[in-house]
Amino acid sequence: MMDEAVSDAALVARAVGGDRAAFAALVSRHYDFAFRTAFKWCGNRDDAEDIAQDVCVRLGRSIQSFDGRARFSTWLYRVVLNAARDFQRRGISEKRKLDEWAAEPTRPQVQDALDGEDETEVLWQSVRQLSPKQRDALLLVYGEELSHAEAAGVMGCAEGTVSYHIHEGRKRLRDMMTAENDMAAGVVQ
Repeated sequence: MMDEAVSDAALVARAVGGDRAAFAALVSRHYDFAFRTAFKWCGNRDDAEDIAQDVCVRLGRSIQSFDGRARFSTWLYRVVLNAARDFQRRGISEKRKLDEWAAEPTRPQVQDALDGEDETEVLWQSVRQLSPKQRDALLLVYGEELSHAEAAGVMGCAEGTVSYHIHEGRKRLRDMMTAENDMAAGVVQ
């Protein structure tokens, strides 16, 4: 077992050099992070597990591309978000989504939160309906508590762009929640 005091940078350097134990230590150290981030992105445990496992495979193939200019965790965010997007594009969860959509409305109802459903989960379900850039920005800043500058590093864009996506995403969420509240209250537009 690797000493937890060994830095990520040292483990990466050793893994690039072929040290399998160092690579295993990196995967072990960051697996929960990859799963948690994937779960927040997709909202489904099975899909998040698939994405996290895909991230482990990708790490094995791409660890040499980590150049050390950013923290390993910043680079790993990119790997996880790319894996999540690829997963979505491949449509692995498409059948599951169709089954869920057939069984219930596609958007969470605010009334569900009032009936005992976790309000935080209702909010994250709404966030998942935003555009990918808005969703990523909100996930990184509010879900992972990164600064706008750190989120910009993960997303590969300017800090102002992250701020814009957050502003637009929050505006869209506010509109969605207002519409849901109006529907729950029976307001006809």
